[in-house]
Amino acid sequence: MHQYVNKRTLCTLAALAAAWAPAQANTSTASASIEQFQYRLVDLDLNDGIDASITFGTDIRSLYTEAAGQIQQLSTSGSTSLVTASGSAGGTLSDTALLAHSSMTHTVPYDDTPLSFLNQGSRVTEFILSPNTELIFTAVGKVEQQLDGRFFQSGSRVRMQGALFADAGAGRPKQFYKEYSLGYHSGSASVNLYGSLISDAKARQGQFSLEVETRLWGPVTPVPEPSTYAMLLAGTFVLGAVARRRRKAAVAAAA
Repeated sequence: MHQYVNKRTLCTLAALAAAWAPAQANTSTASASIEQFQYRLVDLDLNDGIDASITFGTDIRSLYTEAAGQIQQLSTSGSTSLVTASGSAGGTLSDTALLAHSSMTHTVPYDDTPLSFLNQGSRVTEFILSPNTELIFTAVGKVEQQLDGRFFQSGSRVRMQGALFADAGAGRPKQFYKEYSLGYHSGSASVNLYGSLISDAKARQGQFSLEVETRLWGPVTPVPEPSTYAMLLAGTFVLGAVARRRRKAAVAAAA
């Protein structure tokens, strides 16, 4: 009886190990992008003798990428990329697009050391807008996450905002703010980003900004598939049955 029980127990434990193993090799990913960014001008007073125009000033661009302690930074248009044994991160910044991505491979055995895979891209641009002019910004924002682990922090975010400043003491600036993000769950979305600023009878200073970010941070425990939970429950049932057989066998031997 004991030989039979031991074999049964070993088979059950082997099945549980096999069920758990696939979850250990999963990879989580996060991406965010702003693409097809453009602007256009609308002349709101065709009789004022002033053509609609925009004059750009300071233009600050930044890419920051971090992957398991490694860091890359850019202050101009370009791309970053870091790849490690535990994951990767990178991004791209241009006149019309910002892209960010992060990924993490859930290692075996479980490690308590927090790992961070992060990418942040941004552009902040100042301008002067002609009088009686509407400035329209458009872009396509996308966020996507496939999370196969549990994180201290995770997220994908896109943001577009702008402001047109009034005279000192004349009130709050005209502004818009558009943002879409994913947090601690898997999913995807594509959104149309739109913003509009309108000047009055005076030329106005303004500013617009674009930002994308992806973040995966933490020591990660893989999330088992539903089938894994089913096998674990089945294994628990079998182990209970084995324990009951042992007790019955012990009672019979004592009798």
